[in-house]
Amino acid sequence: MITWMQRHKKYLIITVWISVIAFVGAGFIGWGTYDFNLTRSSSVAKVGNHAISKQAFQKTYENYFDYYNSRFYNGELTQELARDIGLEKFVLEILINESVLLNLADEFGITALDSDVMELITTDQNFQKNGVFDKETYYQLLQTNGLKPETYENTLRNQIILSKLSKILTDFPAAKIEKEILGSAMFMEDKLSIAEVTVSDSEIKIDENEVKTYWDMNKNNFLTDKIYHFESIFIPLSNDKLSEDDLKAYYEETKYFYRDSEDNPKEYAAVKKDIEKALKFENAKKNALLIRLSYKNGNITADKNITVKASSGEYNASLFSDASEGTILQPIQKENGWEILKLVSVDLPAAQTYEEARAQAADILKTNKRMELLTQKSLARMELFKGRNLGFVTRDEGNITGLTAEQSKQFINRVFASKEKRGYVILGDKAYLYAILEQKLPDEKKIAENDANLEDAIKQIRSSEMQQKLIEMLKPRYEIEQY
Repeated sequence: MITWMQRHKKYLIITVWISVIAFVGAGFIGWGTYDFNLTRSSSVAKVGNHAISKQAFQKTYENYFDYYNSRFYNGELTQELARDIGLEKFVLEILINESVLLNLADEFGITALDSDVMELITTDQNFQKNGVFDKETYYQLLQTNGLKPETYENTLRNQIILSKLSKILTDFPAAKIEKEILGSAMFMEDKLSIAEVTVSDSEIKIDENEVKTYWDMNKNNFLTDKIYHFESIFIPLSNDKLSEDDLKAYYEETKYFYRDSEDNPKEYAAVKKDIEKALKFENAKKNALLIRLSYKNGNITADKNITVKASSGEYNASLFSDASEGTILQPIQKENGWEILKLVSVDLPAAQTYEEARAQAADILKTNKRMELLTQKSLARMELFKGRNLGFVTRDEGNITGLTAEQSKQFINRVFASKEKRGYVILGDKAYLYAILEQKLPDEKKIAENDANLEDAIKQIRSSEMQQKLIEMLKPRYEIEQY
C-alpha cells in the first residue's frame, strides 16, 4: 500500500467533507453504525468492508432536504421535486465516497481512540450548560434527534478517522509561487465608483386583478400550517431531597463528563448542583417511562390537550412528523421535567382562500415589481452614471458608507466575482451601480502578512481540486454494491 501511495502521491489530496453534526434546529446527520454483516434488508449499499445502513441514508437525506429547502427553495421543495433534481442519488454518492475513504483508512490502520471521541463530546457547546459539559443535555439531544449514543459516537469516530486521513494526505507546505499567485488574486485592489438606485413606493403600482391573478397562478404556494393535536402528560422533577450517598454514587458514574480546563474530572463539591439536577432528571425519566406504559395500557388519562403548529419551533417536529395517529411518543425533556405526548390527529396543510392569502400575495408581487424596476433603472444608467469615488478596496474591505457590514461584504464579493468593469448589485430594496476605475496588485508585504491564511487556503484549494480524482482512483479498488 505504501508503494501505491508513493506512485500516486500527487493525487493523494482530499478534503474531508464530513462535519460535526448540527443539533439544535438543523437536526443530526447520522451516519449510523457499521455492521460488516449487514444484509440488503438493512442497507442501501456496501463499499468494501463498510455498509451504508438505511438509517444512515435516511438521516443524511433528511438533513440535505431540509438544507436545500430552507436555503434555495424558500420552503417549497417537495419530495417529487427532490427526486427530479436527483437528491437521493446525490446523498448516496456522498455516503459512498465517505465509505471509500474509510476503507482506505482501514488499510492505513487509522483508528479513533476513546479519548478522541470523549474530547469531541465534552467540548461541544451543544452539550454544555454554563460552559460545562452536561450529561442530561447530551442524552436528551440524542434522544430528541432519534439517535442512540453508540450511533452518534460511531459517527464521531468516522469523523476523527477521516480527519486523520486528511492530515496525512494534505499536510505539506505551500510553495512560494502558489502563495504569490493566490495572494495576488485575493488581495487585488479595485478603485471603485458607486451610485445608489432606488424605487419609491409610488412607482410600484398593482391593482386587485394583478394580485388575484398572481394568487391564482401560485395558489399551491399559499398553504395553511400543518397542525398536530396531542394529549399531554407532564411529569415534573421531584422536590424531594436526594441523599448524599446517591449523589456521590451518581457522581462516580458520570464524573468523566464534568471536566476542568486541564481535562481532569472536577471535584464532587464543584459539580454537586449539576449532579443533583441530572439525577433528578434521570429519576423523573424512570417515572415518566412507567407512566407512559400505564397510559399506553389505558390505566390513566392525559392531563390536557395541546395544539402544536409545525412551524412554531416549540417542539422538534422530526419527533412526530412521521408518526401515525394514536402514537405515544417517548418522554420529551422540558425545562423542569418530562412530557409524554400522544398524537391524536393532524390537520394537513390546505390551500388558503384568496382572502387569507391576499396580503402575502400582494407583498410578494410588490417585491417582485420593485426588483424588476431596480433592474430596469440600473441597466439604463449603468454606462453613464456618475457616482462617488470609494478609492481602492479589497475583498476584505470593511464597511462602505451607506451600507451595513453584511451589505458591504455582499457588494464587494459580487464586484470581485464579476468579470465586467461595470455592473450593479441589488441589496434589499436598493441597487448599487459600480464602475472599476483602476486595479493594482498587492505588494509583497501584504502577502507576507497573510502567509498563514494563504497557506490554509492553498491546502483547501488543493484538496477541493484533487479529492474527486482520489475517489475515482480508489473506487475500482473496493467492491461497491448498491441495493
